[in-house]
Amino acid sequence: MARELRATDPDTALAIGKLRKPSVGVWAIDQLAVDHPALITELLAVGADARDAHQNAAAGTESREDLLAATGRLRDRVEAAARAATDMLASAGHAASDETGRRIRATLQAAATGGAPERRARWTGALDRDLDVAGFGAIDDPGNDDPELSAILEPMRQRTSSDSPGPTQDRPAARLEVVAHRHAQRDAARQDEVAARARVVADEKRRQADRLATEARLAAEEASDAEQAADAAEEAARATHLALDS
Repeated sequence: MARELRATDPDTALAIGKLRKPSVGVWAIDQLAVDHPALITELLAVGADARDAHQNAAAGTESREDLLAATGRLRDRVEAAARAATDMLASAGHAASDETGRRIRATLQAAATGGAPERRARWTGALDRDLDVAGFGAIDDPGNDDPELSAILEPMRQRTSSDSPGPTQDRPAARLEVVAHRHAQRDAARQDEVAARARVVADEKRRQADRLATEARLAAEEASDAEQAADAAEEAARATHLALDS
């Protein structure tokens, strides 16, 4: 993209060129936000639950059973997302080594239970580096998710056995429709971005084609002029030979 924009938008091309290139594992994780957004929102929801459960258990306001249940749900969602990411790598022709698989799992869990910037990057598919799991207590103030993400995650949260909103299938259909609608809005915005980038490329290709067409027309005119000059030169040469023969 930087190469394509260099001629038409050098500032943007320069900014793109400075971006960090992710590892293949992080690339696969980012693709999940596009191809499997439900996996990502589920992961972020259970990650927030697990982080809150750990903090509440440390404060004595949540039971050990609730903590174990929350961490178990997180482990299951990390595994599901990791399998999808390794499948993504395989379909793209990249063999996932054991180390790549370990880094994928660590990054998924770290993003799900980390601070607001990491969680948003995970949600939008904009992670640019591997993350390490620092532990639930390592972030004193993880910050609040932005309102749009919070609205999507809220119906999916299960905080404790006493105040849990219950299994997904028992939640109000209207709230799930809101989640689906927000997913659709985000997907539409991404498609708009893809279309805009494609239009920039198409416009540049059209300008290149127009330049080539102009160059070809000029070359054809020059060739025609050269052919006329050659015909005139040959005619003059014939006339000279006839004069000598006579």
